[in-house]
Amino acid sequence: MSSLSFISLFPHASIRPQQDVLMRDIHEALTMGKILLAHAPTGLGKTASALSVVLPFALEKYKKIFFLTNRHTQHRIAIDTLQKIKEKSSVEFSCADLIGKRWMCSQDVAALFGNDFMEFCKTIVEKGECEFYNNARSKKDLQVEAKAFVQELQRRGPLHVEEVLSLSKEKRMCSYEVSLALAKKATVLIGDYYYLFNPFVQKTLFTKLELELEDVIVIVDEGHNLPQRIADMVSSNLTTTMIKNSIIEAKKFGYHGLIVWLQEIMRILQNLAPGASGSHSKEKKVTKDEFVNAVNSIVTYDQLVDQVELAAEEVRKKQQKSYLGGISHFLEAWTGTDEGFTRIISEQATKYGPQLLLQYLCLDPAIITKDIFQRVHGGMVMSGTLTPTSMYKDLLGIGNCLEKKYTSPFPPENKLSLVVPETTTKFTLRGDTMYETIAAKCAEMSALIPGNVALFFPSYDLRDRIGYFFKSQKKVFWEKSEMTKEEKEEMLSQFKAAKKEGAVLLGVTGANFAEGVDFPGDLLNGVIVIGIPLAKPDLRTTETIAYYEHKFGRGWDYGYIFPAMNKCIQSAGRCIRSETDKGVIIFLDERFVWQKYFDCLPRERLMVTKSYAQQISQFFRLDSGATPLQIL
Repeated sequence: MSSLSFISLFPHASIRPQQDVLMRDIHEALTMGKILLAHAPTGLGKTASALSVVLPFALEKYKKIFFLTNRHTQHRIAIDTLQKIKEKSSVEFSCADLIGKRWMCSQDVAALFGNDFMEFCKTIVEKGECEFYNNARSKKDLQVEAKAFVQELQRRGPLHVEEVLSLSKEKRMCSYEVSLALAKKATVLIGDYYYLFNPFVQKTLFTKLELELEDVIVIVDEGHNLPQRIADMVSSNLTTTMIKNSIIEAKKFGYHGLIVWLQEIMRILQNLAPGASGSHSKEKKVTKDEFVNAVNSIVTYDQLVDQVELAAEEVRKKQQKSYLGGISHFLEAWTGTDEGFTRIISEQATKYGPQLLLQYLCLDPAIITKDIFQRVHGGMVMSGTLTPTSMYKDLLGIGNCLEKKYTSPFPPENKLSLVVPETTTKFTLRGDTMYETIAAKCAEMSALIPGNVALFFPSYDLRDRIGYFFKSQKKVFWEKSEMTKEEKEEMLSQFKAAKKEGAVLLGVTGANFAEGVDFPGDLLNGVIVIGIPLAKPDLRTTETIAYYEHKFGRGWDYGYIFPAMNKCIQSAGRCIRSETDKGVIIFLDERFVWQKYFDCLPRERLMVTKSYAQQISQFFRLDSGATPLQIL
């Protein structure tokens, strides 16, 4: 493949500065069978670069591209990019857009998640009660009408999953089975991380597609999210609330023999609880054998797992959902390996009252990812905050890789980044006096920045405490911790509509609006990142730091400092989304000038100052011919 073959597929009129370097690095990684770790800022055009390079390579080498992302909006961007490539070139290829099987189901499954949905789907299909599945395929193959439908969809070119869902529903066919048929012949598969990195989902999918890992080129979008997503995926929880709901369920369906065992599990958790030994701590480590031996004193552990799962299967047949299934899933997971995991029991306050939480927590995502990255043909992990790349190489267990960092393609004069070391959210200095000072600074900065401003705090608690003192002439929007998709879209719509008069969004780093949300043009003229969202110094954090220190000698960096700073940078990235955007980014905390934190900040037009009022005012006067700022 010549180096120009992928340039000819590039879907846009021109290639941005640094974008050509990224494209050639992707080509090099594929040629060498490596994984490119690409820290590429917003606006570089990562999706267009990746697909225009990988597509001709995959076609030539008969490989299948897995474009994986945890953002639904990125599915649309990827499909749109492929449509433009199709329009521009004569290259023949097809693609399939997959989301979670539950979200592609035409049955009424609104209340079902995880194992409950999978068991429900399996049951009605085996009993021949799913009209959509029956119309799509028999046990062995697609129905004749479904084959014709799939061919029709292929002729249409790259389609968004919503289009496939709608068209499949019209045909009364299972959109998941239709999409799998598309995926089997497709060059590009767009989906969630789970399709490659969840062992069960991967095995099922690859069996249906008759695919091997060696046949795959992987593109991981928003790759900074991958380690935590994998760790969460293979972790498992058991709470006293789950047990209470399971006891109610067992009573309802007459599984009286299980009730005694469930009550005993409740007692075991209470005996294991930190407070049971007179300790004032709210959490402590637990060994695998402590819990297993306690269960074995009542009933054989394996027998308990089997009986609970059998009951869960019967319950699902009657009401789709089963709390007993959650208990069974945890019991099976608990007997897993100790290497790369920790086991913790803690006391928690919830809106429904106190509960005990027993956790089997993954500390090492490489347990899952290392073998996969080793076996796939090649690919890339990309993000605007994949920094340092060496950390992600370690955390994901990627041995054969290229590590590259790219600069922003946007005009540097369009952005002003300030570190203002005048306040702090450091725990030992918190209090109403500090909160009031922070609120006053934020109010002043928000007034100096024309139009819309977003404030991102380390937590909802700190947001509320500081927000109590915050006063602004602009309309103030408060992010909620639990927001539906509709609520988020409604708030964003109102916030964007207020740009003329100006509005202030009080949000939280790492939450609803700090990542995966775009504010192009003049919809957001400033971002203020207040404090550093360091992880709580709880047992999980302590265990993570200790594990990374033992494995990499970088415990504090990998388990504490870098993740917090990446959240700050992600939040800051909401401001400048295109080459014409203009905005101010402010990091408000004295700790941002500490070397270990300062080293993590992007250096483009970054200055440390207490004269922020002058700098902000001058920045927004530049259009009228003011002298440019001198950046330190």
